Amino acid sequence: MAHNKTFVRVRYSETDKMGFVHHTHHLSWFEVGRTELLRELGCTYRDLEGQGIFMPVVEVGCRYRSPARYDDLLEIETELKEITYIRIRFEYQVKRVGDGKQIATGFTMHVCTDEMGTPQKLPANINEMLLKNTER
Repeated sequence: MAHNKTFVRVRYSETDKMGFVHHTHHLSWFEVGRTELLRELGCTYRDLEGQGIFMPVVEVGCRYRSPARYDDLLEIETELKEITYIRIRFEYQVKRVGDGKQIATGFTMHVCTDEMGTPQKLPANINEMLLKNTER
């Protein structure tokens, strides 16, 4: 399956009073990983939306394994796990660089829609490109 690795550094504003990253930021990191994977595969969100294709998140899950703190460098590994004509599932692993400690794992499920939110099939060219790249 297609996958990539990208990196983020924890910003001070992402931490809470206890010094840990607030749980909501993990979903933003998933988005960073997903965006970079799609870019690597040859289709950015901007390109898709320019063609009238939207991919809202319809389901998300995150398991928090270990806290991250300010200035930690994190590796986000993203994998395109499942693709059908209407749905795409990505899975994520977030690890701290240096000690390899697993910070979180998770997934997002997306449905292809038009700009009004009506479900639609992925255009054949996009579906073929993503399927081709999942066979790596």
